[in-house]
Amino acid sequence: MADCKETFKSIVWKKGIGAWQVWKIDILVVENVNESFTKAKQNFDNKYRNQLELDGFLSEHLILSKKTNIKNKEGKKNEEYYKWQFLYALIMSGMYSKDYIGTEIYFPKGNKNSAPIKFDAAIFDDVEWFEYYDNFHNKKEQSALDWLRKHLIAVIEFKSENSKDTETTWNQQLKPALKESENDFCLGILYDTERLYLFKKHNNYYLRLDEGYNLKKEQSATKDLQLHLTDAYYKLPTFDQLIQKIYHPKIDRTKRKIDDLEVISGVYSVQLTEGISNILRAMDKVSLKNQRGYEILIQIIALKIYDEKRSYRTQSLLNWYKTDKEKERLDLLFYITPHEKNFVNMSDESVQSFIHRMRTLYNEASQEYQFILKRVDTETIIWKKEEHIRIISEVVEQFQDYSFVKSHKTDLYQIVFHKFASEFSKAEKGQFLTPIPIIDFLVQIVNPRNEERILDPTAGIADFLSVSYVNSDSTLQDKNIYGLDNDEQMVMLAQLNMLLNGDGNAILKFKPDKGSITWKFDVRDELVELNPKLHKSGNWDNWKDQTKLKKFDVVLTNPPFGDDRAYIPKDNKDKKIIECYELWDVCGGK
Repeated sequence: MADCKETFKSIVWKKGIGAWQVWKIDILVVENVNESFTKAKQNFDNKYRNQLELDGFLSEHLILSKKTNIKNKEGKKNEEYYKWQFLYALIMSGMYSKDYIGTEIYFPKGNKNSAPIKFDAAIFDDVEWFEYYDNFHNKKEQSALDWLRKHLIAVIEFKSENSKDTETTWNQQLKPALKESENDFCLGILYDTERLYLFKKHNNYYLRLDEGYNLKKEQSATKDLQLHLTDAYYKLPTFDQLIQKIYHPKIDRTKRKIDDLEVISGVYSVQLTEGISNILRAMDKVSLKNQRGYEILIQIIALKIYDEKRSYRTQSLLNWYKTDKEKERLDLLFYITPHEKNFVNMSDESVQSFIHRMRTLYNEASQEYQFILKRVDTETIIWKKEEHIRIISEVVEQFQDYSFVKSHKTDLYQIVFHKFASEFSKAEKGQFLTPIPIIDFLVQIVNPRNEERILDPTAGIADFLSVSYVNSDSTLQDKNIYGLDNDEQMVMLAQLNMLLNGDGNAILKFKPDKGSITWKFDVRDELVELNPKLHKSGNWDNWKDQTKLKKFDVVLTNPPFGDDRAYIPKDNKDKKIIECYELWDVCGGK
């Protein structure tokens, strides 16, 4: 993608103090709204790193284009530097238009002689906010103040204290500022020396935006908000997402793009966890909480990921370059209308329309996702069977408003993959999922990078592999990521996991029974079986043909410990297999 560019308009009509005046201001015009917040922030640093002041590109109270010092006397970055850095990134990333944002906003507090409450910055839902703000301060119109409080959707505080007193800033500045908004929902942002903290006022509760940070959920006091934890930049909601949270406008799901979907944040996301419970209940209700039902579930999740990636790829093309057919492909197909969901019987036209849309998506996706989806779309799903359609419709309904692709670095896989994987796994078979904090810890220690080839021989749902990829900032290549498991459903979930976090080209294989004990990857990325006659005591490179085993730089795995998982030879064949390992006799295998 091309870099985001700035263009300037010299003359803009603005309502001045007491009269209409012409103000000469620099307007930042975003030509590429897909630039990330982080990249825009870096561009600001490159532009202003050696400058002592800048021309404000947003109003400060009632003043436009005010020069601001962004360094202190020693030439070090001050609070103003971080303030304008954040606002620049917010605008230049395309997340918010500058016309909705003001800085140094004053609201009255108490009687007329009391000091006003001041917001370092505020975001409104209407571009006319400045006119109302001017009318209140210069004409003392109380109705203008009422209007401002109804249209205030976010307040922002800036600090350069390296999070030394976040608790006081929240409790004495940001929280009182949030109370000025008369909306049921208002976003609170604290940006302290590039550290981001996100809060919300929601139905008169004052909490962290990420539900996982609120230890006592809605009853969380300041001490329960885990203020030692910051928020990642990707958790910042866009203007459209914020409007959706506040006003819940009617959704036309037939004309949505990937950017219209919500990002999942918070491992305790109430809506999504309830949605997953609804899916499991629907499977149980139609007696498909079994292998067939789980396979249908996995395949429909694959359609969800494919649909979003298809829309995203088309969206990345320049608008003027797109054909009419490509513009149509921007619209997501993974949705269900209330009429389609509430079908009476399979002959209803509404449900047939839904089935046609899902089959179209399935047959298109199966060309790319051959490891999850079948070549013939009726092999797993019987589209004429009401029980199958009831499950599919429930999955689509519960997931249609969330973006899996945009949420891939969030708690999505803990909410979805671990929830469903725990349903698939059986404790009596020794299938246990490694907790994510342990995986994170181990991956950070080993820290696989660049051209290193990584293997998990007991992959499960591929958490070690997917976390390694994400942790490498995509410097690991999918083609160098390998996994093997003896549970076919786990491998299907692993493929989904890697598809979501990487480019979908990881080499993940299924072999029943002994799995990676006897099967190894060769240089062609195929599985070959050890031969006890040739490979005793770890002599695995001894082949009578041209076979060569793949070599790996990193092995990250949690072997499947548990009942009946210890390898105890039961017969002579088992003994010969275990003798292929150098240390086969250390644990009493003789």
